[in-house]
Amino acid sequence: MKELTFTSFDQFQQFIEHKAMEKAVMKQLKDEELATFKREFKDGAIKMWKENNCDNWIVKHGYVIINVWKDGIDRRKLTRGRPKKLDSEKYNHSIHVRLDEDSYGRLKNYCIEKNIDISEAIRQLIKKL
Repeated sequence: MKELTFTSFDQFQQFIEHKAMEKAVMKQLKDEELATFKREFKDGAIKMWKENNCDNWIVKHGYVIINVWKDGIDRRKLTRGRPKKLDSEKYNHSIHVRLDEDSYGRLKNYCIEKNIDISEAIRQLIKKL
């Protein structure tokens, strides 16, 4: 399986145009066959993009990952993959903290007010230091 990451539809479209031409050259297509193949290849890719709401994923996460693989009869399939965190978004350290009831209650109320989880609240409060 191969994972491809795109940050915009234009980037995806450029990749598809390049890939369509690459495959057409491998198949030695010319003239009308070439034009038909490229059009069908691009139409299929754009259909997949729309069916999987990739534009929404880009708005929400800033990128989308497309998984490409071959099925049992050697046809390639394209589907949207679950976006993975960028290296800059990965958290490498874990801490454990003991709190009294009052502190824990205040932290939980803060999280409810801001609609965030406890880990994110602690990260935000540390950034204020």
